[in-house]
Amino acid sequence: KSDTICIVLHVGTDVAVCYERLWELLAKKNMKKIELQHRSGISRNILAKLGRTEYISMQSVEKICGTLNCTIDEIMKFKKSK
Repeated sequence: KSDTICIVLHVGTDVAVCYERLWELLAKKNMKKIELQHRSGISRNILAKLGRTEYISMQSVEKICGTLNCTIDEIMKFKKSK
């Protein structure tokens, strides 16, 4: 399994977000990232942020979950940063 990269959500906190579950779900559904972008209506910028494990809005998360018919915890996880 590849290394997981997470980001710190806010300076001064030790909580990080990881999108590895999203990539796993896309693979399971045999869906490419660009297809997710088109189906969900998220922008290329949001897709790029996901790829860089950067924060995205809840609106974008809702669009992705609606498209994939899943819950938030199926596409992302929060964990303590080091």
